[in-house]
Amino acid sequence: MIIYSGKSQLDNQTDIVCIATDNSSNQKTGAMIQTWILNANIDPISANRWGNDRAICGDCIHRGQEKSLFELRGTAAQRSCYVLLLGPQSIYKTYLSNGYKTARPDKLDRLGRGRIIRVGSYGDSAAVPADIWRELLKECAGWTGYSHQLLSADKTNLNNQFLDYSDFCMLSADTIEQARLAWSQGLRTYRTVESVEEIDKDHEILCPASEEAGKVTTCAKCKLCSGSQGKARLAKSIAIPVHGAGKKHFSANSN
Repeated sequence: MIIYSGKSQLDNQTDIVCIATDNSSNQKTGAMIQTWILNANIDPISANRWGNDRAICGDCIHRGQEKSLFELRGTAAQRSCYVLLLGPQSIYKTYLSNGYKTARPDKLDRLGRGRIIRVGSYGDSAAVPADIWRELLKECAGWTGYSHQLLSADKTNLNNQFLDYSDFCMLSADTIEQARLAWSQGLRTYRTVESVEEIDKDHEILCPASEEAGKVTTCAKCKLCSGSQGKARLAKSIAIPVHGAGKKHFSANSN
């Protein structure tokens, strides 16, 4: 179902949609309601290729390097994002064919009731108004969430505009310096590293659903990536070795 249709909170001008789907086949996350944040007017692959995904991803370094408008194939160059775009592309095609009903804003709590929610399966959760997420999560059984927008543009301070998202989202940190800044302000982080040896054992633990941890659980069962409020604020931050579709480009984009 479409749970949000309106302007992106990241640029306040681009039309976006957020679509919630069920029956996920993602082995790492397990059985969760997935939420896909998409540019409403251009398919995800083209949007990424030409830089039109800023409205849903901000200036995330893992978007890659946009190509010329004369380029008509593939994604952005050096894209290191772990999300394979075939999934969002399929969701977008169904959206264009009017394959999704629109959920009533005052009924989102029923949609999420008793379920585990993945806040932002694709796209940055901060592109969608926080109230949408709060309503969806009101009666759920748990969630995971992430955002790159909790730090200021120069990455030297917290971003007050989106700080309330830290209630239910991990701060996506690209460097240990960013992570330490977040920790000093009481926020938990989710950080991708090149090897297990990089993990700061005083503040981070290895993601239990990772291959390196033996995939001892799924995100749906673990639920540690649930932000910085409530009981979650007492838990350590999460680190995971680079994985997914853009693994080979990770080092170049992170340094």
